[in-house]
Amino acid sequence: MDEQQINYLITGICTFHWNADFHKFCQVCNFDPNNTYSKEKWQQWQQFVSGIKAFDQNTLVKLVEAGHQLAPQS
Repeated sequence: MDEQQINYLITGICTFHWNADFHKFCQVCNFDPNNTYSKEKWQQWQQFVSGIKAFDQNTLVKLVEAGHQLAPQS
């Protein structure tokens, strides 16, 4: 993943997070908003976004690249 792809990913995540509420989240993910599982996933989504936003883009690029270097080759 290069810097442009990371930027695309982060922009999509942050834009959705900013504009979507719980019901839109459920609609996109095909979750039943009345189900406990959906509420758990919503909480995990909130935590995920907070985690992503804690890192600058250059650090995320480095971490993704390092992960690919460490991955077993098939």
